[in-house]
Amino acid sequence: MVMCVRLRHSLYGLKQAPRAWFERFTSVVTTTRFVASQHDPALFVHTSPRGRTLILLYVDDILITSDDLEYIAFVKARLSERFHMSDLGSLSYFLGIEVSSTPDGYYLSQRKYIQDILDRAGLTD
Repeated sequence: MVMCVRLRHSLYGLKQAPRAWFERFTSVVTTTRFVASQHDPALFVHTSPRGRTLILLYVDDILITSDDLEYIAFVKARLSERFHMSDLGSLSYFLGIEVSSTPDGYYLSQRKYIQDILDRAGLTD
């Protein structure tokens, strides 16, 4: 299951806000035994005998996915103790990518994103 969470409070307006926000977020997730990925500093990984949990941070949006639904609930509870958040439920659209889930897996599409670009350019005919 993939969840999407939006933070309701941020540190915008300060020159060092992005760095300060990222450092604060990193300190919170590392206390829950997550490790930053070597390949992407905004990706945090937690591995346990029950499965792997991933947190992806993009500005003020957080994607959480895991084999362990109980651990997702634990992570969301810990994050909500430190940050004002709203749970947006299962992932359906993120960064121009539509996500649909079926029993066979997840399907990704950029149809809506491409249609929006064509609409703005006046090329829908």
